[in-house]
Amino acid sequence: MNGKVTISPEVIRDIARVTTLATPGVLALVERQPRHKHSPVDTGVDVEMDEDKVSIRLRIIAAVNQPLLKLGEHIQTTVAAAVAEIAGIAVASVDVSFEDVRSKS
Repeated sequence: MNGKVTISPEVIRDIARVTTLATPGVLALVERQPRHKHSPVDTGVDVEMDEDKVSIRLRIIAAVNQPLLKLGEHIQTTVAAAVAEIAGIAVASVDVSFEDVRSKS
């Protein structure tokens, strides 16, 4: 059978989001309300897709007392592996930005 399989950026965003939030030491993603009424909510996950690869940017709130460099590297590895396995798309980069640290409530 010939045809084309397309995976939307929203699917990649969801895979990255779920994988990141399942990581011990991650409390949340930074979500922001849109500036304009008809703009989408900023979910803390940005996805840029080329034809054969994807780049992901994550904005994270981490638990206090976490070694952030180690946590960031772990997130990069697990998110890239999850996207490659589930979506079958090569991951060019996973950029992690820690925007806050908080104690668990």
